[in-house]
Amino acid sequence: MLIGVDFGGTAVKAGIVEGGELVRSTSTATRQNTSVSEILDAIANTVLSLTSKPDAVGVAIPGEVNHEGRCWRLANVPGFDGVPIGEELAKRLGCPIAVENDATAAALGEQLYGHGRDNPSFLMVTLGTGIGGGLVLGHQLYPGSNGFAAEIGHNNVDTSANAPLCGCGQRGCIETFAGTKALLRRFAELGGQATEVLPISLSARRGEMAGRKTFEMMGQALGRGLAAIQNVLDLNAIVFAGGISASFDLLEQHIRDSLRAHVFGKPAGEVQLLVSELGERAGVIGAAHLTTL
Repeated sequence: MLIGVDFGGTAVKAGIVEGGELVRSTSTATRQNTSVSEILDAIANTVLSLTSKPDAVGVAIPGEVNHEGRCWRLANVPGFDGVPIGEELAKRLGCPIAVENDATAAALGEQLYGHGRDNPSFLMVTLGTGIGGGLVLGHQLYPGSNGFAAEIGHNNVDTSANAPLCGCGQRGCIETFAGTKALLRRFAELGGQATEVLPISLSARRGEMAGRKTFEMMGQALGRGLAAIQNVLDLNAIVFAGGISASFDLLEQHIRDSLRAHVFGKPAGEVQLLVSELGERAGVIGAAHLTTL
């Protein structure tokens, strides 16, 4: 039995996976200002609600982790610096734990059961609270030597002194223009009112300036950052996942225009831009298969 967990900034999602199918799933909301121990308990309890005796569990986290399962940092979930997530969950669940960055786990799922079947090299970009990335090169998952590969959200696209401050401590990261908080901030600056992304999408679909300009900002930042990656890797495809990817049609042309404006070689600007075949299931499915690597 393969079990995967996708731990995000607002919820813990877990599921029993068979191949590329999520046969049973559950989720637990996570509150702000929750302690590390309480979050680890929530992850364990979510798994135990699926089975009382898991054989092994794969866990996707919104940050970086080394090969021993020790977290480096979660930019949007304070307190996890240096926490041995794998070890702590093994104590709670009594089974082996595999831990990986959430976008890297999603890329694994996509590699095995999505667009990766037709595209040997691709970047998975997760659009949500944060902006994550997972990389597959020549049909091989590439987390990097230290687990930091494809952290596109923290590529700098604005070097000005007043660039927005990112949760990672730097200014001008892609995430400060394309993450959920950035979209809400920009929408408010343009006169809109929203506490989640859906009203911004609806505004854009109605042709309203506030919604359209918000997604234009997001697409331009993503395109600029992706151009730098294309200049280095010349990928077969870029695949988008995460909640905001449901609004990809509002972003696609802005990303494409920005790509074309910033790549060195024109063909690299025509890379396929795709929406994940696995959708919101990618993280859990990929996490479950971490235990088979």
